[in-house]
Amino acid sequence: MNGPVLDNRLAPAAIYEELAKLFEKFGDEQYGEAITQREHMLQSAHMAEERGESDAIVVAALLHDVGHFFSPQTEELVSDGRPEQNFCHEVLGARFLESCFGPEVIVPIQLHVAVKRYLCSVEEGYYESLSEASKHSLVLQGGPMTPAQVEKFSAGKHSDAAIGLRYCDDHGKQVGIDIPGLEYYRELIIKMVKKDLRAA
Repeated sequence: MNGPVLDNRLAPAAIYEELAKLFEKFGDEQYGEAITQREHMLQSAHMAEERGESDAIVVAALLHDVGHFFSPQTEELVSDGRPEQNFCHEVLGARFLESCFGPEVIVPIQLHVAVKRYLCSVEEGYYESLSEASKHSLVLQGGPMTPAQVEKFSAGKHSDAAIGLRYCDDHGKQVGIDIPGLEYYRELIIKMVKKDLRAA
């Protein structure tokens, strides 16, 4: 089982509509924080805009946790409280989206859990800044990186972009704030669909 994949035969506007359907179907689910999945992903995208991140990171922030939408389909693969690596939400989400979006969107999504582990190792006070739910999931995700893992991560091409996404993720967990809805990002999502699909 490899998880669902977004259909790249669709027109870019239809790709947006498929994503909107997922937000509508699963967006009100909780995931251990005080807000819903939808609220968290929209807040993360809003934070990316506020920070002046690239269009790719705004879209990545909006979609970074889409893999959680598929977790009920993969719960049977969890043993001893830790999911098999290929079925972690960041892997499922990246796999779902990669047929329609380029690496500038996909790789930061794929790395956003690894970044948390990285920052816990290299940035003083970062662990203390995490929510309780995020601290708990850190244990399941392997804990802080080892020095060798830190070195390997730092050398990665998209590590800086992934760190930017992570900060948006960490700060997109506020209760009761007024932010734009998904429709606000429609044109940006369409813009970030792979160029060859936009031209089809």
